Amino acid sequence: MSSLINILTILVLLTFSSEIADAAPPCQEVIVSITPCLSFIKGEPDPAPGCWSGAKGLAKQANTKLDRKGICECLKGVLPKIGPYDPKRFPLIAQKCGINTLIPPISATTDCTK
Repeated sequence: MSSLINILTILVLLTFSSEIADAAPPCQEVIVSITPCLSFIKGEPDPAPGCWSGAKGLAKQANTKLDRKGICECLKGVLPKIGPYDPKRFPLIAQKCGINTLIPPISATTDCTK
């Protein structure tokens, strides 16, 4: 059942991602990478194993400030469409998945240039 929910979530987010400015990596890739983490940012106690691999892959693509800004802008644009979530759980993804990349809380008010 959770696989079906993840697939439907990906489809919804991909539909809305066309409204987001092009990013490097492309917003569609960001969405696919972060989708397994949705249950965690919505309150589950631990990220799913798919979240670990998606977040690590995304961290490897966040090489430049422009990459990180694009990822942030993508998430900032699509996350409000998934329903309520806790932006403060984003930094916990890095901590729980063993990623040495700082992931800031991402909400509608996040300044992606910083």
